Amino acid sequence: MGPYVLHSMSQAMVRACDDGLPGHTHTEGGEALRRIRVPGTSRPLAMKAMYLSSNVEGEESGNLTVFPGSPMRAFPEDPDRAPHPHAPGAGQPQSKAGEGYLFPHSVRHGPAPCRSGRARNILLYHFCQKCVRGYDFERTARVMAQCTPRQRRLLGDLGYEFRPGSYFHGPLDHTDVILAGG
Repeated sequence: MGPYVLHSMSQAMVRACDDGLPGHTHTEGGEALRRIRVPGTSRPLAMKAMYLSSNVEGEESGNLTVFPGSPMRAFPEDPDRAPHPHAPGAGQPQSKAGEGYLFPHSVRHGPAPCRSGRARNILLYHFCQKCVRGYDFERTARVMAQCTPRQRRLLGDLGYEFRPGSYFHGPLDHTDVILAGG
């Protein structure tokens, strides 16, 4: 990522087994980042480091599902064609505790179903280019009080209290608020 890297978030996750979840394929940044195609010769806007603290052996063990080459292809907008852990091109790497992955946020990825009888434990570290962070968002209360909903959204107010992952998945009304003007 070069010398202008910034640690943007950390997460610890436990994926319970046999929870009935079918898997969840996505890109970080949701609708925004999945539309950006950064050529392979350019530094990525954001990266994720995933460290496994439990073994993930065999498919359907809550494995990370990845779609190699996906940052250079459009993300299917049609819900009937949405990528999932069993879609063509998906891979479920197997790993031992202590191993990890490093990938750009624009790679389609997500957990596969977990049917192994063992929970999957991971640590996630998110990094971005320094220019991505809103440096003074926490100090703008007086300015924000005078803004329209669109102006607030442009300044980083997502319309709800911050929680882990907030900046990576936009609120459902984001497009409506931005396109409304004002």
